[in-house]
Amino acid sequence: MNKDFIAKHWYASVYEQFENQTDDVEFLLKILREQTDGAPQNIFEVACGGGRISVPLAQAGHNVTGFDADEYMLMRCYNRMKGLPNITCYQADALTGDWGVGRAGGYDVVVMAGNVLINIETDGDYKEAQQTFIKKAYAALRPGGHLYLDYDQHSDESAVRTFSNLGESFYFKGTDEFGTTGRTIGYGGAYDPVTRIWSGIGHWKLTTNNGEQIIYAEKPRYKHILSLKQVYGWLTDAGFTVEKTFRNFTGEPIADNEPDHVRATIWACRA
Repeated sequence: MNKDFIAKHWYASVYEQFENQTDDVEFLLKILREQTDGAPQNIFEVACGGGRISVPLAQAGHNVTGFDADEYMLMRCYNRMKGLPNITCYQADALTGDWGVGRAGGYDVVVMAGNVLINIETDGDYKEAQQTFIKKAYAALRPGGHLYLDYDQHSDESAVRTFSNLGESFYFKGTDEFGTTGRTIGYGGAYDPVTRIWSGIGHWKLTTNNGEQIIYAEKPRYKHILSLKQVYGWLTDAGFTVEKTFRNFTGEPIADNEPDHVRATIWACRA
């Protein structure tokens, strides 16, 4: 096996071990039951990864199509969707792909969950990429269809506290099915409160099951930390009407001036 395969397989495996929350999935299923009278929906999930969200949607009776650029994540999704005839996954790049626009009539619901808008991989303008995602969601929906969007919402003060830091840290560590052990190492990051852009750098330090040491360098990363006002504006510009907003996967509405970090969930209708 080459080092690239070992590293990316390890990351997909350990990511799945850590990203195992269920409250967001349960909340999405609740919203679908309440907003669609419990009827099965034709759902399109952006960046479905290992199927953490797509598979429970299919198990609940919805017809699900998901895509992801990462083939190592998709291998895990293929394994989890065995025996489910109502789910399809495929590989595509979110910025250049067509998001299933060719589907007759469009989808009932497009799901952009799991902080998709803050985890885009692009070498271009980050805010422009985020807007592109929202425009593509609109194009993939049928008239009257809905976008389900959730992401981490930070006030200026919260963003500075969270994203301006120095020193070595790690966010994932563990062992995959091949016995590769490792951790991801970051070296802090810089956050600009004017542009709301965070940038950082790091690497993965791995040890294979035969003791080989691998250092896998990450590309320099940067993210645009969203404001609720921006998201509302982009949705309106794309043609969406925001019907409901929620905070922290509860029935409470999110406010424009949240003082700290909250998880924002938006349910918006396509004209």
